[in-house]
Amino acid sequence: MMPPVIDGILTGRRVVDLSDEVSGAFATRWLAMLGADVVKVEPPEGDPARYAGPRLPGDIEGSALFAYLNAGKRSVVVDPGDEADATRLVRLIGGADLVVETSTPGAWAARGVDLETLRREHPALVICSVTPFGQDGPRAAWRATPLAAFASGGQMMMCGDPDKPPLLTAGRQAHYQAGLHAFSASLTALFAAGRDGHGDHLDISVQEAQAASLEAGGPIAMVRGFDSERTGNQNRAVWGIYPCADGFVGVAAMARQTGSVYRCIGHPELAESPLFTDLIGNPAGNEAAAALITEWTMERTAQEIFEESQGQRAPFSLIPSPRELLDWEPLRKRGFWREVEHPSLGGHTLPSLPFTIDGDRGSVERAPLLGEHTAEVWRELDAAAEPRPDTHRGAVRAPLDGIRVLDLTQVWAGPYATRFLADMGADVIHIEGPGFPDAVRGIGRGPDPRSFNKAPYFNEYNRNKRGMALDLRRPEGIAAFRELVKTADVVIENWSVGVAERLGIGFDDLRALNPRVVFVQMPGFAQDAPESERIGFGPTIEQMGGLVHLQGYEGEGPHKSGISYGDPTAGITAAGATALTLLRREETGEGSRVVVAQRDNIISLAGEFMVAESAGIPYPVRQGSRSPDSVPHGVYRTCDDDGRQQADILGNVIGEFHQTWVVIDCDSDAAWRALVSVVGDSRLDRPEYATLAGRRAAEEDIDAVLGEWAATRTPLEVAEVLQAAGVSAHPVMSPLMLVRDAHLEARGYFPTVTHPEAGEHRTSRPVWRFLDRPLAPIRPAPCFGEHNRAVLTEAGYTAAQVDALEALGVIADVPLRA
Repeated sequence: MMPPVIDGILTGRRVVDLSDEVSGAFATRWLAMLGADVVKVEPPEGDPARYAGPRLPGDIEGSALFAYLNAGKRSVVVDPGDEADATRLVRLIGGADLVVETSTPGAWAARGVDLETLRREHPALVICSVTPFGQDGPRAAWRATPLAAFASGGQMMMCGDPDKPPLLTAGRQAHYQAGLHAFSASLTALFAAGRDGHGDHLDISVQEAQAASLEAGGPIAMVRGFDSERTGNQNRAVWGIYPCADGFVGVAAMARQTGSVYRCIGHPELAESPLFTDLIGNPAGNEAAAALITEWTMERTAQEIFEESQGQRAPFSLIPSPRELLDWEPLRKRGFWREVEHPSLGGHTLPSLPFTIDGDRGSVERAPLLGEHTAEVWRELDAAAEPRPDTHRGAVRAPLDGIRVLDLTQVWAGPYATRFLADMGADVIHIEGPGFPDAVRGIGRGPDPRSFNKAPYFNEYNRNKRGMALDLRRPEGIAAFRELVKTADVVIENWSVGVAERLGIGFDDLRALNPRVVFVQMPGFAQDAPESERIGFGPTIEQMGGLVHLQGYEGEGPHKSGISYGDPTAGITAAGATALTLLRREETGEGSRVVVAQRDNIISLAGEFMVAESAGIPYPVRQGSRSPDSVPHGVYRTCDDDGRQQADILGNVIGEFHQTWVVIDCDSDAAWRALVSVVGDSRLDRPEYATLAGRRAAEEDIDAVLGEWAATRTPLEVAEVLQAAGVSAHPVMSPLMLVRDAHLEARGYFPTVTHPEAGEHRTSRPVWRFLDRPLAPIRPAPCFGEHNRAVLTEAGYTAAQVDALEALGVIADVPLRA
């Protein structure tokens, strides 16, 4: 049964898509599905995505990537050298609500389209610029193909095996992450503009989008000065990928689920053994547990493991291919897949939105042909009246100033979502249980009895929030929470499906208290059976979403990302869906229920492979860091550095690393010629290497020469000399290298905060940079239960009533150990 489709939330809004990169096109694709009139502006030769794979050879309309990224848009051709076209484009932008662009800073002004002038003339206009390194800083003009972009942000250094080069993940993940940020930041800016009439210019850096999503690696580097690098497919026994009788399966268990894994493999006694209860920093326990898990998985098929584990509530996962996902019955039943017909690609399948708002997944239409709507759009422009001057102008304030959020989430995905809301000025109240603190506070880790307030992981992803410890298992706690709901704008949770309803705080319960409340839920897979019953964390969500099947070293099995990739990507999406629903509430006056299915979100980051599979177009699988579209396209060892201490997720030092790497990508014959000139090695200056086909035939030889050349230089030396020649190259950055990076320092990316117990430490600057709107100074994360009294007093509780709740253990400022 197809889900209901309502009038698009963004119907009546115009978005001008000037992007020539995946990031901007992906952001505007989702806006188109929500009803916005997205006008895709292309040069006469067409958008670069039309030439990128997977694609039908020789057909400009046959790109699966373009078909995915531009579904539902209208295409107009604009010749940047034509004065009449430039004039039309200026008028088109003048009547838009949002412009998304991805060009080098200043490029559009050089083409006769000055976006800053247009913004001054149209004060409510929102411009979102998504560039590799931001609008300023010493590397603002550097080129970054998907390989270089991924190397720049820290995630690549963490992905792969420790004895092999860093690994590029499948597709164009650096740009997809930045696209998620552009989508969510743009909706937040539109919400703010609707309230006070002020637009803005958003500066989204692809590098910073990744640097903000390094799991524990980023916080440990910022706070303790330790690094995090590759740990392979199993950084601990219950957190990795295993071979099975017919392929591979994944598992990802938090400490609370470790016992379920042991029961599932037939060894429940391990849960009582000190050797197996805590596997972090425990090589002997990990080796023994991994051997037992492997013995069990090798005797079963992936499907048998998947089904058996469900009965034990053990978080094992399949690692499906695009074809298996297209055939996945629960996805089809929910209407996630949509079929469209295209003149060149024929019938193919597109994913709908990975979130629903009151059951609506948005509309999906095919991508346009090149210039298909040029005449139509220009006719509309000629017939349109001049844009009316904006008269609704209030005092400019933080984007989400005045919005209150009750944050019931834990670990990473949910807290990451609400941190963006807090960064934008919302009053976010992070609620934990007195006996059930957020799992990443590090309870019981180390000798410090107050380590729960000093965990870098928790403190990084919960900054700018207030904190409560409120027992929702007690009637007094639920009563207090219900009082808070009455003045809340948003409630967000990432519990197991059904928990909120059993506590009496499901959407219907909340709406009875506050008809305007927005309720955001973040299940791993779905809110309905059978997938609602499955436990999922970031790695298993990624594995179930198709990406892990696609990525890995050449000739080897699937490889997980270096971070729990399902978490931050779902968090960014949830923040955007929240802003979207607040925007809708301004028009309807009513709240809504938002469901962000985290696995569906991962599928959305591999959409071109789903289109290619459905259209019968070949696509690469597990090719390491190589590309069918570019040679050289690789990772090269450079001079060792002075050494960086590596720490585990708890901050324990586990080794020292000296290796450094650089990526080089010649995405055109011109770039190849520039590379040959810089390297100056006669072995590269061969006529047969002048074409991609010739270089492809000699890729091993070319890589060997470049490896020799890079090995005598630092990664920054290699990148700087190649960038000066117009070749895309970048050091493979680790979390600690990012903290020391001159470009990020110039952009003020690592400010300091002073925590009352953790002391002064670095944090990261918000990824969404509003150039005009004021954002409050960054505040440290809350101590456990720090704001119990203040929040309850605001809700009308007297001092005596608060004291009584504290005496009962309904609230606490120290975790109560069960």
